[in-house]
Amino acid sequence: MTLHRDTRNNAIDGLRAFAVLAVIVFHIDAAWLPGGFTGVDMFFVISGFVISQALASCAAQSVGALLLDFYRRRVLRLLPALLVMLLAIFVLSALFIPRAWRNEQFDQTGWAALVGLSNIVLAGQHDGYFSPGTELNPFLHTWTLGVEEQFYLFFPLLFLLWLRGRERWWWPRALLPVLTALSLLWAGWQAQAAPIGAFYLLPSRFWELAAGALLYQWMRARPAGLHANLVAAAGLALLVAGTWIAPQLPMPVPSVLATVVGAALLLAGVTQQADGGFARVLGWSPLVYLGRLSYALYLWHWPLLVLLRWTYGLQGAALWLYPVLLLTVSAASYHLVEQPLRRAGPLLRWAPMKTLASAGLLVALCGAGAWASVEHHERISLSVTRDSHAWQARRYPAWRPLEPVAAPGLEGRRLFVAGDSHAAAYRTMTSMVARQTGMELHQSDQGGCSFVNLLRASPADCQGFIERALSQIEREARPGDIVLLAALRMPELRGVDWSQQDEGGIYQQLLAQQTPADAKAAREEAERVLQRLQVLGVQVVIDAPLPLFKAGAYRCSDWFNRMNPACAGGLQMTRADLEMLRAPQMALLADLAARYPALTVWDPLPLLCGPDVCSALEDGQPLFFDHDHLSGHGNRVLLPHFRQLLIETVESSLLD
Repeated sequence: MTLHRDTRNNAIDGLRAFAVLAVIVFHIDAAWLPGGFTGVDMFFVISGFVISQALASCAAQSVGALLLDFYRRRVLRLLPALLVMLLAIFVLSALFIPRAWRNEQFDQTGWAALVGLSNIVLAGQHDGYFSPGTELNPFLHTWTLGVEEQFYLFFPLLFLLWLRGRERWWWPRALLPVLTALSLLWAGWQAQAAPIGAFYLLPSRFWELAAGALLYQWMRARPAGLHANLVAAAGLALLVAGTWIAPQLPMPVPSVLATVVGAALLLAGVTQQADGGFARVLGWSPLVYLGRLSYALYLWHWPLLVLLRWTYGLQGAALWLYPVLLLTVSAASYHLVEQPLRRAGPLLRWAPMKTLASAGLLVALCGAGAWASVEHHERISLSVTRDSHAWQARRYPAWRPLEPVAAPGLEGRRLFVAGDSHAAAYRTMTSMVARQTGMELHQSDQGGCSFVNLLRASPADCQGFIERALSQIEREARPGDIVLLAALRMPELRGVDWSQQDEGGIYQQLLAQQTPADAKAAREEAERVLQRLQVLGVQVVIDAPLPLFKAGAYRCSDWFNRMNPACAGGLQMTRADLEMLRAPQMALLADLAARYPALTVWDPLPLLCGPDVCSALEDGQPLFFDHDHLSGHGNRVLLPHFRQLLIETVESSLLD
């Protein structure tokens, strides 16, 4: 969030201190302060109020001069510290965060933050702020900066209309209240219809910033008659209530209504009576100092937490060292970056357009540095996962030579691969076998959208993808072609708290999650797909459930992350436990294979496991990338067996 320091009232800095501390506590552990995220909404109100003060103090300037000077001061105030943080975190991420599919989302968020658009990018990624996985995005917190920076683009014009036209016409007085009401109504509707957009985007957050501006306008028009301590007490009560109410309601409306009203009332009380009791408490010098650091604290608190989550974990000494590190880095940012540039006489004497043009160049240079850290991460990463050949399951490069394999029965045939992300995790193997044998590869995959998962019916939002993939096979497949249907066909082990109960109890719970209705729906879906494919005269291969693990190998294979609590489950599984977890699916596959002669069940598990134990790593090489997706090395381990399976499948079909 963007913060603005009003040196005339220390109580405002005290308010900022409480707001940023609430956010930090919530992000460390939401259970400590479930409504702590409402600190962001407090900042929105404070920002609207203080920006109105700043604009009003420059009212004598011409419109053009005022706007250019406003944007110059915003740039000098906000941009340098932001760019330092973003560039540093891009580099630290390249060093310590293993590359995975989510990293592309992280990179997009960071690049968008350079130009104030990260909230829009996050809204388009379909992951809510509280969704699992977002806690690993080091740039997630920059969404608030995007909201405020977009607000600053047009709010000065709205405020100047009010400032200079309120005495002559009625509509400048009505404009901001009307827009605020419309934003509030929009936020209430969007919180139900499109909650992710409601959370991240300016139209549903405008009313919060405008609340601070309206407070300033009201106080300027009616400066007397306010019972400051009473109003401040009411505001404090609403803020406390808001931290309890907000987690239980849709965001942002009605969730943060109490917080916004409470922040406005408390702000009114402490600015109206600077020597009142509440103002004196908030003006306590340690709070004031933290408030002045609040921008830096906000910038750095989240990425440092994320780096800890990726490395040692939020445990033990790290929890004690984190506040010290955060305070040190934030103080350095404030004293060495923010303040010197904000008060630099030569920069303030530059023409505003020169300052803004220089800022644009600086953003471009930092963007280039960020791009370089991503593009060359394999050269600078400290993680073993920098060996993308071993870890990443990617399509085999067309330019790289590959020894052909004599398989005349496969040459010219088409291999269709369809399924969820586990189909994508076969890309190394399927692209290599196609190159070796002269087959034509067609790949259709979408994360979370499985074909014949054997557990339950595929999600409703996947039906469009499934139908498109099947229709493509029906249009393009010829008799004798091969279709590989790949999916996660085991209960997921990721996200389970293994410290709460014994493994056997957890396994039984996972097995019990599949109801008879689920089993029936899974069978019916499998039969519908197989019937459609059988008509085409193609050979169908379904992979049996593969091993899966309690921890992700890519997160737990380095010296700096092996002790992370996320790795507590380990990278090995007892084979007997895996056989138990997949027994219902294996029984269903056996039944389907007996009923559909064109179906071949391929079971890679014996190739990936020993007699008693399955391990995600083999002689230091990864068989699996994460909890359940194959690595590039794992693909190469399976390649010979899969190629032979295809050869035998075609030969068998010719004999039939």
